[in-house]
Amino acid sequence: MSKKLIAFLLALPASAEIIYATSYNDHTVTSLKLDGSSLTRVSQNLDCGSEPTWLTLDKSKSVLYCLNEGWGGSSSITSYRTSASGTLETLDVLSVLKSPVASTLFANNSKLAVAHYDTSAFTTFSVADPTNLSLLGQQTYQLTAPGTVPERQDAPHLHDAILDPSKKFILVPDLGADLIRVFQVDDGAAAATAVTSIPTIAGSGPRHVAFAKAGRETFLYSFNELSNTISGYSVTYKRDAAPEFTRLFDVPSGGPGTTVPAGTKAAEIEVSPDQRFVIVSSRGENSLDIPAFDGEGTIKSDPLQVFAVNQQTGALTHVQTAPAGGRNPRGFSLNKAGTKLVSALQDDNRVVVYERDVRTGKLGKVLAHATVGSGPNNGPNYALFDE
Repeated sequence: MSKKLIAFLLALPASAEIIYATSYNDHTVTSLKLDGSSLTRVSQNLDCGSEPTWLTLDKSKSVLYCLNEGWGGSSSITSYRTSASGTLETLDVLSVLKSPVASTLFANNSKLAVAHYDTSAFTTFSVADPTNLSLLGQQTYQLTAPGTVPERQDAPHLHDAILDPSKKFILVPDLGADLIRVFQVDDGAAAATAVTSIPTIAGSGPRHVAFAKAGRETFLYSFNELSNTISGYSVTYKRDAAPEFTRLFDVPSGGPGTTVPAGTKAAEIEVSPDQRFVIVSSRGENSLDIPAFDGEGTIKSDPLQVFAVNQQTGALTHVQTAPAGGRNPRGFSLNKAGTKLVSALQDDNRVVVYERDVRTGKLGKVLAHATVGSGPNNGPNYALFDE
């Protein structure tokens, strides 16, 4: 290849990327185009309902699923056809139990598992035809007595649903019951089957979980909202039986020896695509001062905490405390290359994209930002790359 051709190719602008963000206060799914240092709104869609929250993407079918918590009305799941431009075409809207908060695809992306917070339920849906969503199964749970934190643990509160690395089990942390529920999934079965549960420390309130696959070792990390801690587990697989989980450690959300202000709430946890780092977000700390995005002075920001994963033991070593870009980073996600992180700042009506060093795991400068949502509080709560 000639030097002139190489220079020409290097001079070509990077292709634009699409990011989707949900926000409560304007009831929309917003499509954003990331082009270098520019993050601009492409379109907005209101068909996810009154309180759009979690997004699940099936890139292979160009389909996006949006959960509507439905605080003041009916809850629902909306399926969309995605496009290269970022615009969304509504395919179906299905009414569901109140307060769906997280979902995951399974069975070769033909089914969707959903955790429901207020209604203490785990549900599964057929999404084989995204224009015709249908309920497959529903399991509802109860407590015999309130938990250690009775004002938050008055009932089971299922808060996440993720597929394990073997794609045979779905884990559902239950903030109200201090459990991580484990369901076995079979491509041929109509729904998922509860097979075991992992007890967590009383009063910890597991909110979100994430797996790290390190060589032959598998580790599970639980981010606990009520105790603001990260719990690490080793995972042992035995044929088709439910995995065995052995708790290895519990550390504060900021790393060993740290504390958080009263009122702090753990939010999201992600494992980097190379399985070498764990990142968590914290709400209500307001512990960092960062330059204001309008160029006038500084603003408060909650932190993102970065940890390195010991590939042999699963232990976490604190690497960085980085700004989330503002207040209340309820949801964030990484791109598949691990070179970018997008953060949704619920209290600031802002979505921010940071650069990320894959080798060190550290977050760097702000690449782009945009206003999403309108009105005080309850703005963008989740953001996701279309890839």
